[in-house]
Amino acid sequence: MSDYNFYGVTTPVALNTGPCNLFTTGLIQSTDPMGNAGDVVYMKISDTEGVVVMVGETATRGTFDPNIYTNIPSSFTPLAAYYFDSNADLLHSDVSTYRLETNVSISTYSESYRTYNTSFEYSLIVDDKRRFFNNDVKTLISTPWVVFADNCNSVAYLVSFGEDTFVTLNNKFKSSLTFNIATR
Repeated sequence: MSDYNFYGVTTPVALNTGPCNLFTTGLIQSTDPMGNAGDVVYMKISDTEGVVVMVGETATRGTFDPNIYTNIPSSFTPLAAYYFDSNADLLHSDVSTYRLETNVSISTYSESYRTYNTSFEYSLIVDDKRRFFNNDVKTLISTPWVVFADNCNSVAYLVSFGEDTFVTLNNKFKSSLTFNIATR
């Protein structure tokens, strides 16, 4: 298995994590086990907040990217938590590098350009290489629930494929793949 993997399911498995606490920046601790080391859990905190946690060596602790998932409360009980098994739910592991892209929108008012709203949208772009479309990328981009896990940095992201056009030759194409990162 590679260091960068996509996991996905058609119907997510609900998980009871119990109350959770922000242990330190980028580290969450739950009262109940979240899975095995390397598994991923998406926790919906509220209608406007969510976090994707990679389970650590201790089943009740996990890490997340505090640069993407901000404003996590110091203690919360998730409205819902969905589990992705790193062994059973592997969709795609042929990724050698990835980039994160940030799109910043700043809304201002009056001629003094006072900021009243700033929003950040994130994209994950995987490397430009030859891939098989059928039975590989097609499954990856059409699966409803997908997470991307970076095992080197112990972070994960809930992602969805945006839009693209693929021209294949003998079922192969060479292109990068861009996914939107869900921050809620």
